[in-house]
Amino acid sequence: MLLLLIVYTALDADKPVQVDFAAKAEEAGVSVEHLRAEVAWLVEHEFLALDGDVDGVARVWVNPSVGFLPGTDPRIAAARHSFPYFDIAEGGMSAAEPVVVYPYKPELWEAVYNAQQDLFEDPPVFKRCSAHAM
Repeated sequence: MLLLLIVYTALDADKPVQVDFAAKAEEAGVSVEHLRAEVAWLVEHEFLALDGDVDGVARVWVNPSVGFLPGTDPRIAAARHSFPYFDIAEGGMSAAEPVVVYPYKPELWEAVYNAQQDLFEDPPVFKRCSAHAM
């Protein structure tokens, strides 16, 4: 979770995030190997997509169902890496499988966008977060 927070706070529009493994590992208080293992797990489970890793610096893309900036069009962002859509199961954390993963389908992301357009255009979290106050 810490890694996702580090990546989310580095988002800039709809661009990849540069992850300097040595710097971010020090920031998180973990080893570089541990951080690389976390990135690998997040990539394997499609929370992130890895786009190159040169000299200890990687470019990662974030699945818009788990992190995005206001104004991000999730349909375009999801299509870039065929990201699945993650949703909370009925019953939340008490459910046997608390998260439902829907495989990538353009029409699903279209429906998500249409149903939550106000959330993608002006997420309430940015209004409460002093780091992202407008």
